[in-house]
Amino acid sequence: MTAAVWLILIVGVFALLQSRYYSKVSFKKLSYTRTVSKSALFEGENLELVEEISNRKLTPLPWLRVESKLSPWLRFRSQENLEILDDRFHRSVFYLRPYSRIVRRYSVKCLRRGWFDLSVTTLTVGDLFGLSTVSREIRCDGAKLFVYPSILGPDELPDEALRWQGDVSVKRWIFPDPILINGIRGYQRGDSRKDIHWKASARSGSLQVKTHDYTVFPKLLLVFNIEPEDNFWGQLSARDMEEMEYGIRVVATLANWAIVNNMEVGLFSNASVSYAPDMTIGIEPACNASQLHHILETLSGLEFKEKESVYRTLEHLLENDTSETDILVFSTFWNDSLESRAEALRRKGNSVTHIALRKEAIDFEAAADAV
Repeated sequence: MTAAVWLILIVGVFALLQSRYYSKVSFKKLSYTRTVSKSALFEGENLELVEEISNRKLTPLPWLRVESKLSPWLRFRSQENLEILDDRFHRSVFYLRPYSRIVRRYSVKCLRRGWFDLSVTTLTVGDLFGLSTVSREIRCDGAKLFVYPSILGPDELPDEALRWQGDVSVKRWIFPDPILINGIRGYQRGDSRKDIHWKASARSGSLQVKTHDYTVFPKLLLVFNIEPEDNFWGQLSARDMEEMEYGIRVVATLANWAIVNNMEVGLFSNASVSYAPDMTIGIEPACNASQLHHILETLSGLEFKEKESVYRTLEHLLENDTSETDILVFSTFWNDSLESRAEALRRKGNSVTHIALRKEAIDFEAAADAV
């Protein structure tokens, strides 16, 4: 046999042996993590996605491919060695020396609200000659993300919401709350005898009365209906989804406004939630920072899948004996059946306001192209 034949045989045997070797040892002492710099942020904001790969063994890895399917609403800035296919499949390739670690950072713009699971990644390792590959799915718990709906300005809110906010501001200065005492002053003609502070009167030698803070209903309940019309069947149209997205922003804005103004706020809806498909949206009113985050997280994961009719959602409030609450119903339609349920809630001491959703939201495709 000639030297060339021997060389071919030796190279062939070596290629087969190294292929088997890499198939066995590629994932030994190999680690991969993916994290995001923020677990929650608002639409339009940026975050940093960090990949870290470590090869803690003597054997180098000729190439390692990292692939994942991500939402097109997470727009990656152009990065070296990052391939993006159809805004959905993200692929990056690494060469790992023995006992080496590589960290890559990607800037990501969040274009639209949602709950995004970035934890699932597929790693593929190949040998020196590309004869064989080995793949493994990796899950990284630190790569799940809530993108909150954006908070709108006053000029972006529907007229009904602006009128409701104005009514609330006026009522705060009209109706004194007998429970909220903020001071003592001298008696004036027309003051109620129930407000006389007898101990202070005895000390001062003249009649003194208690003064009160002003308030409205102490609770706000936001009810969001995802049905674009009564007895709706089928898929939402593009315009329907724009209206719903706008409505979600309005709900987020009013929830934020309520917490800032020290009002208890809750959320009910007949929609489904992407990260908890079995969950029914029924968040009772409360006033604290965690309540606002809870509502915003729920709105982030809200899907246009109906769990029940909007009529049933309102009936839950009647069954729960909801009272002394401002109830805002966000719906693209209103009819006699909804009005009858609203009247039943009013008889229990609630106010009920219908806020129509008839304003187009952001053109997401145009926003994506502008990035």
